Amino acid sequence: MTPLLKAIGLANLEELERNVLLFVREQASPNGMLIYPLWEMGKTLGYSELEIQKALRNLENMQLVDYREGDNPDDPNMILYKDEWLEMFTQQHSSS
Repeated sequence: MTPLLKAIGLANLEELERNVLLFVREQASPNGMLIYPLWEMGKTLGYSELEIQKALRNLENMQLVDYREGDNPDDPNMILYKDEWLEMFTQQHSSS
């Protein structure tokens, strides 16, 4: 995907969601998995844990991430991300 198309796709997101998605993309392992505490992500990005959780839920609804909460509140949360999901999202929103 060209950088311009990725930029178009990212431009369709709210600032918080865009920042969270970029963080996930940068921190995810090569297989697209990130296990990370939300409070720590919020601290790093300058948002509350609740704002991060809401953004991840919105990104999940847009099918840009697969977000799973840990069984125990102290467990880190797991986020799955694939570049193909952003490509599909971008294609849907650049044609509208």
